[in-house]
Amino acid sequence: MASEENIGYIEPERFSDVDSGLGDLISESDTESLRSSLLQSVYENGRGYHKYKDGLYFMPDDEREQERLDMQHEIFLHTMNNKLLAAPVEPGAALDVLDIGTGTGIWAIHFADENPQSTVLGTDLSPIQPSFIPPNCKFEVDDFDQTWCFSQKFDLIHGRMLAGSLGDPLKLLQQAYLALKPGGWVELQDFAFPVRSDDGTMAGTPFERLNDALVKGLHMLNRDGAWAAQYKQFMEQAGFANVVEIRYKWPQNKWPRDPHLKKIGYWNMVNTLDGLHAFSARLCTKVLGMGVEEFELLLAESRNDIRNHNIHAYWPIYVVYGQKL
Repeated sequence: MASEENIGYIEPERFSDVDSGLGDLISESDTESLRSSLLQSVYENGRGYHKYKDGLYFMPDDEREQERLDMQHEIFLHTMNNKLLAAPVEPGAALDVLDIGTGTGIWAIHFADENPQSTVLGTDLSPIQPSFIPPNCKFEVDDFDQTWCFSQKFDLIHGRMLAGSLGDPLKLLQQAYLALKPGGWVELQDFAFPVRSDDGTMAGTPFERLNDALVKGLHMLNRDGAWAAQYKQFMEQAGFANVVEIRYKWPQNKWPRDPHLKKIGYWNMVNTLDGLHAFSARLCTKVLGMGVEEFELLLAESRNDIRNHNIHAYWPIYVVYGQKL
C-alpha cells in the first residue's frame, strides 16, 4: 500500500524581478559502550569527523553539524504534523525501541520523553549524544551497516537519513526483521538524493553540477543516496507486511505559494546552507579530488542557487514503514 503527500506539482510564488534572484539572505560489529577515546576527531577541510571507523561516513560530526541535525529534526516534525512516527504504533504501549544512526540522539530522546513507559536504545558511529538524557534512554557506539549483535528483541526500529551511509538496505532490513518481536514495526525516514526540480529550473545550474558531483562521489564509495525510493520494495523483500510509503517534498527555499510548504522551504534552505559544506567537502575533495579553489567556487555559486526563488528545487522525502507479523 502506498500513500502520497505533497508529491504533485507545487505552485511557485510569484516574486518580483528584484526579489527573485536575491532569494533569502542567511548567514552561513561488536557493540562498544561509549568511551572517552572515541570522542577524538579527525579534521579535514576545517571540519571534525568521527574517529571510529574513520572514512566510513562522509559527513562530519562536529558541533556545527550537530546543530544542523537538531534543526533538521524540527523540519521532520513540521512535515509530519508533529509526529515522531507514521507507523500505527499502539499509543501508551511499553515498547523496546531501537534508533539506528541516531546522530545527536534528538529523536530517541524525544521519543523517550513522550513515552516514559518505553525503553529507547540509540546507536551511532559517533558518541556525540548529550550526557543528560531521560532515564529510559541510552546510547551505544555501533555500526548499523555491519552484523547486528543485539541481545534483545525490539517492538520498534527507527532510522532517519541513513541513505548516504547505507551500503546494503536489503541486508539492513533483513536484520531489522530478525531483531523485531512479532507484531513489531520498522520505519525509515529519508531523503532520496539528489535535489531536483519538476519544471527544469534547476537544469544547468551550479547547484545541479554540485549534486551530480555528490552522486558520483557516493557511487565511488559504493553508496547510493537514492535508496529511499526503493525502501518499500526492500521491506517487502525482507518479509515485512502492511508496508506503507509516504512521500513528501521539501522545497529548497520559499519558492512555493502554499504557506505550509513555504515555511518548510525556508527551514530547508537554512538547513541546506548550514550543511552544504558538510554534505560536500569530503566527497568533492577527498573522493573526487577536486581542488580547494574549485570546490569553494562551486559552493559559493550553489549557495546563490539555493537562495534563488526562480529555481524551484526540492528534496524528495520518503517515510516507509512495515510490520513483522
